[in-house]
Amino acid sequence: MKLDILGCTIILKMEYQNLEKEYDNIFNEKVLPFINKSIKKDSCSNPIYYLLEGLKINRFRSALPIIIAREYGQDEEQMLALSAFCELTFTTAMAQDDYYDGDEVREGLVAAHKIFGVNETLLSCDYINHMVLSLLSDSLLKHNISDFKYNRIINIINEGMKSWYLSVLMELNSKKDLFSIEDDYLNALYLSKTIHGRMLLECTFIMIQDDEKTTELIKKYSEHLAIAGQLKNDIYDFTKHQKYRGLSDLRQGHITWPLYLLIKSLNNSEKKNLLNDLQNKDYENLINLFKQKEIIEKTLELINLHVEKAKDIIKNNFPKNVEVLLNLWAEGNRNFSKKPEL
Repeated sequence: MKLDILGCTIILKMEYQNLEKEYDNIFNEKVLPFINKSIKKDSCSNPIYYLLEGLKINRFRSALPIIIAREYGQDEEQMLALSAFCELTFTTAMAQDDYYDGDEVREGLVAAHKIFGVNETLLSCDYINHMVLSLLSDSLLKHNISDFKYNRIINIINEGMKSWYLSVLMELNSKKDLFSIEDDYLNALYLSKTIHGRMLLECTFIMIQDDEKTTELIKKYSEHLAIAGQLKNDIYDFTKHQKYRGLSDLRQGHITWPLYLLIKSLNNSEKKNLLNDLQNKDYENLINLFKQKEIIEKTLELINLHVEKAKDIIKNNFPKNVEVLLNLWAEGNRNFSKKPEL
């Protein structure tokens, strides 16, 4: 696969020609066997294994550390625990999210708490989160990661997990007064909701390099992509996922960026009607209002803005093959299988 960047022809490794397929390969051939070997499948872990093995989702969280290690010529094995950590904590977050949002199905799969029970599922989430954090800690020590890197990675992980729980609280608090939400609150909420992908990239580059500039650049890059990715997910709630769990945030009365854009476009009379529609669960009226105000189109503009900012950050700051890969990941956050329409 040949790509041209800044006048240089880059030949990517053959396995990267279809990144989604390579993500699946890495998950199935490396990360899942590592998880199976490290964490026993039993009554304590069954709710998480149920989602981990049953969901057909994009496995880029497993693949990113492995692919980056390959490009830098580093040992892939030292990245497996980090891959497992982010895949498992994202899975527990989905299980928790389904319960908090009152969703009964995810991607056609019955929600874990409906199969195993609420108490069992939520406690299993906490159990697995602590198990895999311990696994990551042991792996970092085993591979002789320096004390400085070890402490930094563990601190990022702890702050990240705190942010995930904060995002749930922020969503719940947003229900009290949707019209008082401002940009800063929404930005902080989205960065907290998307911590699993962000901390993964940051920790990966810390493990591979001792370059403070690179780490800071990848952190900023990740923040823009995290917001773009969440905005894409917001659109999918209205389109791709509507059959199973679509409109989940609307049903719960949670603030999202599309809803925020809608609110900002309304006059006082329209805001009153919006509240009535939310209270009466009149989603047809709400969807028509989203169409009328062209909210999907405005959300797509925001996605494009963040993707371009992410690409600008990495430009000329990474080895060419790595820059190509980072650009491909950035573009994936604004690629839809079909035109997103309400």
